[in-house]
Amino acid sequence: MRARAAGRGQTALPGDQEKRLSTSQSLYERASRHVPGGVHSNTRFQAPHPVYFHRAEGAYLWDVEGDRYLDCTMGNASVMLGHACPDVDAAVADAVSRGLTTGVETEAAVTAVELLSGMIPDFGRVRFANTGTEALMHALRIARHHTGRERVAKAEGAYHGWFDPLWVSNWPAPDQVGPADRPAAPPSSAGLSRSAQGTVVLPFNDAAATERLLREHASDLAAVVVEPVLIDIGYIPATGEYLRLLRDLTAELGIVLIFDELLTGFRLAPGGARQVYGITPDLTTYGKAISNGYPLAAVEGRADLLAATDPSSGGPVGWVGTYNGHGSAVAAAAATLPLLADGSAQARLDRLGGLVRDGFAELSRAYGIPAVVAGAGGHFQPYFLSEPVTGYRTAMVSDAARYAILHRVAREHRILLPAKPLLHAALSTAHTEADVAVLLKAAEEAFAEMRRRTT
Repeated sequence: MRARAAGRGQTALPGDQEKRLSTSQSLYERASRHVPGGVHSNTRFQAPHPVYFHRAEGAYLWDVEGDRYLDCTMGNASVMLGHACPDVDAAVADAVSRGLTTGVETEAAVTAVELLSGMIPDFGRVRFANTGTEALMHALRIARHHTGRERVAKAEGAYHGWFDPLWVSNWPAPDQVGPADRPAAPPSSAGLSRSAQGTVVLPFNDAAATERLLREHASDLAAVVVEPVLIDIGYIPATGEYLRLLRDLTAELGIVLIFDELLTGFRLAPGGARQVYGITPDLTTYGKAISNGYPLAAVEGRADLLAATDPSSGGPVGWVGTYNGHGSAVAAAAATLPLLADGSAQARLDRLGGLVRDGFAELSRAYGIPAVVAGAGGHFQPYFLSEPVTGYRTAMVSDAARYAILHRVAREHRILLPAKPLLHAALSTAHTEADVAVLLKAAEEAFAEMRRRTT
């Protein structure tokens, strides 16, 4: 087994920045004495060291040296309203001032649930957790109880957190993927349990192959987990026909269909991808966009499925956690959701993201550098290739060296883009047309360098 390298595709800091970032270097050296790799999430590692940040506001971050960066990552796309949104942070400050930090139920949690029920089409029941991984762990446990089956199916290349049965086929190397119509399930980490060995990997957007695999393994499958848009490998939407096949086929075969909307939830529409596609799964997981980046997640779905977790009726599926419905997080959600409910935030994100995508497309034409620029809802992802991207296999051949140039030049202009070539960048409602212009100016410099290197 060869686990995915956390730093794949990441670039070193330019020399002049390395000289300037002496405080970050010192902090990294201090951290590395006690912390493996000096970071608390492997995706934050970047050679020779990460930049350390001190504060955030609106569309910007300030590092410990005092320099300002335009943030085009936005808390892995969760901070839709911009950093330090006044309404959200005021609600959190109020909750903290009243000592509502842990282990109790609060009015804000009730308010947040009521707001969600008004936004999500065909809303059933909901329970809160803390992280997307936790939410998917709960959802799979519910599905296993409901079906009496064990295994799970997921899309090739998709990331659904670090729970063992889902932590396979995450950004696999080309020599690991297996046949196109029957993808392999290479583990994405060492130390996974045997449950990961039974995961069925589906070829995203290939309806015929997906149907064959689901029918073949139906008697063992508890759930199919799918992102309606594969966002942790850029931005790859499912076709409506593909999601409809999943909905109809899982219903026929008695398999629980789980939408992972940890990243699509609320960016695409107030009701998420469910609203856009008009397809209702059995369960849906949502993430920290509920609370503008504060740690909160949720599982929503059919009342009969969630009833299995009901302690008042002796539901057999456990659901516990000191931090579930944490006072500050649900206060943030109660303040965030009204700002996302009418669609105006999404409309602004679509407009700003469209400017970025159109700008990249024009640069691609002007400099003769093949690029497919995907996205919606403030997401944007440049793939440096010529063909449309429909799944992981078309995405993985994107030119990582060209993305590395873009990332390096952006960093030189103090613009934060994801270091991995297959992830996703994102804007917030705090971004402006002027910010887009700054980003596109840096992108033009990068495209010019790409052309020089090809001549």
